[in-house]
Amino acid sequence: MPDPLRPPAVFTIPSHRSFADALAAGILRQYGRDPLSLARGRILLPNNRAVRSITEAFVRASGSGLVLPRLVAIGDPELGERVGDALDPLALVNPVPPAIDPLERQLFLAALIRDGNEGTAEAMRLSAALARALDVLLIEEIEPSRLREVMPSAPDLALHWQKALARLDDLAERWPKILAERGEVDLATRRGRLLRQLAGRWSQKPPSGFTIAAGITTAAPAVAALLASVARLPEGAVVLPGLALADTMPDSEWDALGPDEDGHGEERHPQYHLKLLLDCLGVARAEVSRWQGGGRAASPAVRGRAIAHAMTAADFSDKWSSLPPRERRLTGIRCAELPDPASEAQAIAIAMRHALETAGETVALVTPDRQLAARVAAHLARWGIAADDSAGQPLSKTAAGTLQLAIASAVEEELAPVALLALLKHPLVGGIEDQRREWLGAVRALDLRLRGPRPRAGLAGLDEQFAAKAAKPWATVRPVLAATLAPFDGSITLAARAAALRVAAETIAGPRAWSGADGRAAADLLDRLEASPAAAALSVAEGELLPILRLLLDAEAVRRPYGGHPRIFIWGLLEARLQHADFMVLGG
Repeated sequence: MPDPLRPPAVFTIPSHRSFADALAAGILRQYGRDPLSLARGRILLPNNRAVRSITEAFVRASGSGLVLPRLVAIGDPELGERVGDALDPLALVNPVPPAIDPLERQLFLAALIRDGNEGTAEAMRLSAALARALDVLLIEEIEPSRLREVMPSAPDLALHWQKALARLDDLAERWPKILAERGEVDLATRRGRLLRQLAGRWSQKPPSGFTIAAGITTAAPAVAALLASVARLPEGAVVLPGLALADTMPDSEWDALGPDEDGHGEERHPQYHLKLLLDCLGVARAEVSRWQGGGRAASPAVRGRAIAHAMTAADFSDKWSSLPPRERRLTGIRCAELPDPASEAQAIAIAMRHALETAGETVALVTPDRQLAARVAAHLARWGIAADDSAGQPLSKTAAGTLQLAIASAVEEELAPVALLALLKHPLVGGIEDQRREWLGAVRALDLRLRGPRPRAGLAGLDEQFAAKAAKPWATVRPVLAATLAPFDGSITLAARAAALRVAAETIAGPRAWSGADGRAAADLLDRLEASPAAAALSVAEGELLPILRLLLDAEAVRRPYGGHPRIFIWGLLEARLQHADFMVLGG
């Protein structure tokens, strides 16, 4: 049993060090002499990308083969399956219902909130936003029905707000009943229940081997309960990234972060959420120790202190002028101000490419701006540099995704010239090598013939357009185009339209439509739509297929399974806390 008098084991790794490398070095120092001791342990991490980062750090630190501890991503939607034996006994004691598929939930919510004045496309957009709001409430373990407590009096609001609140109130009452009838729960609810059960089980019977929760900064109640349990295990520890200790941030500044009696605080301060997490763990900042593990070379510690001083709350910002020069030293940091986003992306790409000229130097761009990340990656690609973007790429921007959009656009616009040519010239259409060259030759001939007045809609109009001239190339393209459009006759539901898209893509692109990571993601999305009862109940009016498909494709991220340049990376804010690069660019 855990010793209730044992002080909680909470550590921090300074922000100027590489979190992943320091964590791996500290664990190997304590457990690396006994491979079996290392293999019996487990490390809880925020997500799958953190798992990959820690795995790579162990490989760098070991210098040879080793058996890794179990790496568990507690933020993974498939938590129950990923953890494996760590959660299997829970199913025998107190089973947790399965989680509803996020796409199925969005479709059900769209059917619930849709009224006579809204189309399916608008209902899908609203349901996506509503699903995000529900997740925020459920992660904080707040019942959606409690929204009534904070809703203002309806007569005091404009008519459109009254309608919106009435719809939200109705949904908060009906949605739990629908889930109960299906025997399912929301994904966030299931994850919270699993984490709480795991925390209770470990409190009663600690697992064998060490247990370390590393890099987790969320103060969600279920996560905080698990971390509190881990910190008090006989071989447990919680390791936080970049917590400012008293030598960097005085107690007066720390206490001023809040939250106050009304729950308000300096929420935008980098240390606020770490303070909130420590409060949930019942741990004072003075009880937090520095992690004993350095890992690879890091940036100077004085730079970390200077940045902490610069990030102080507004009420204490006057202290900067009284700091000694060594506490304000930012040697090695350069600032570039650019006139527009395009110039910013180009400057960042040039700086990253220049840094690669140094042998062995690693380079990373850290940005929350996905548009900036895409622009920089495009610039690097022009030089043959494939950047490893941890956030992936929206499915709508990949070859498989743009093929689906091109088919939908051609159908919706009844083969208008621009949409038609975009489909016929798509890189996945027309075969490969000699067959592709012959196909593009026919399409170019049709392109020239389409210059001028727009023909009548549909195949009949194109037949008239190409009857006198370009009849031969049209004879090459028309059978494929007709077979591609045939599945859409009479398909009015979202599930039927998904089936039509699948058949159309196979007809015009063949197996290439489903090749690669993006092709597999597109096939999986269409399969789920076809099999969804909610999609079968949603009708798609004329002109709605394209916006619905774009919304669904934008929500799917495709990540590179392997490859990419080994020394250049694009990270989000979470990855930047856990990793280190020799040359780092902050953008956006």
